[in-house]
Amino acid sequence: MSVAPIDVTKAWPSRELEHSRQLFRAQFSSDGHWIAAGGQDKLVHLWELEKDGKKALKGHDTWVSSLVFHPKEKKLFTADYLGVIHCWVYEKSDKPLWTIAEADRDNVRALVVTADGKHLITAGDDAVIKVWKTSDGKLVTELKGHEECIFSLALSPDGKHLVSGDLFGVVRQWSVGAWKQVRELDAKLLHTRKENFIADVGGVRSLAFSSDGTLLAVGGMKEAKSNAFCPGKPTVLIFDWDTGKVKNELSIKGKSDGPFNALRFLEDGTLAGHTEILHSGSELTFWKVDQPEPLHSIKNGSGYDLSLHPDKRQLLVPTYVTGGSSGNGGRGKTPENYLTNTTVLRIFSLFAKPGEKKVEKK
Repeated sequence: MSVAPIDVTKAWPSRELEHSRQLFRAQFSSDGHWIAAGGQDKLVHLWELEKDGKKALKGHDTWVSSLVFHPKEKKLFTADYLGVIHCWVYEKSDKPLWTIAEADRDNVRALVVTADGKHLITAGDDAVIKVWKTSDGKLVTELKGHEECIFSLALSPDGKHLVSGDLFGVVRQWSVGAWKQVRELDAKLLHTRKENFIADVGGVRSLAFSSDGTLLAVGGMKEAKSNAFCPGKPTVLIFDWDTGKVKNELSIKGKSDGPFNALRFLEDGTLAGHTEILHSGSELTFWKVDQPEPLHSIKNGSGYDLSLHPDKRQLLVPTYVTGGSSGNGGRGKTPENYLTNTTVLRIFSLFAKPGEKKVEKK
């Protein structure tokens, strides 16, 4: 039986998983059998896709801010807004294997695991990258250099390099294993501070390497207009990895005015990006990164994450719908009737629907 070729212009939501609260992060497991997600209800939710099973892990005392699966073992690492990290052997136990009580002074915003599975790397509000053993949660080293909170981390495809991005638009490259800074890349275009602002706005909200490691995509927004909901121009900078210079700048034509919170390169070099419209809407956008205009876009709810299935043919997009006027929900007709945000986890198949006829352009 022939397999349909990848064609993002034909991408369609082949499956949807609903949840009654807002989920910030969602990822496929390394074998593709599970989805893990976390958010406002303090729980870590797990869906077993082939069996339609679902369970929840309880251990966090506040919102779950980030999560990542181990690349080789049946382990899941989750973090929250109080700087706590749990390691779960999710198929065998509902209790954490180990816990780090103070991984950050506040929010742990990013987690990655090295390709060999030996180290968990974390970053967040205290602007310090920390490296931990995945076996027992013991601290290995700290990487210092950023001056403001770190929003994003990414590992190069060959596993030799780590990149980190912060609020000021600074991207730093670190050597994995030696744990030394190699160089700094300039993405300050994604940071805004004006005299009438009460705080800095923007920063490097997402990072992604191309599968061949020759390109680094850096996502965020430029030209923020105010601190109120932080509207600006969603922007992706494409860096040549060898030179460290920007090759192209990508944007969108739609109404989105929030940052690119998530980026993922597909196997064919197409880049997927997810942004938002003032916390109430979004577009899932695809580009050929050497072209100025998007290849394709899909209307979608706002969200903060993207995950590519191990088969490289499915993209997980967690999206939320606001329950009120603010990004975190709102009050209903009575004080106790709080209109919480809800979530739909959409799995997009990156090819034409079975039976869909190809339309030849004349």
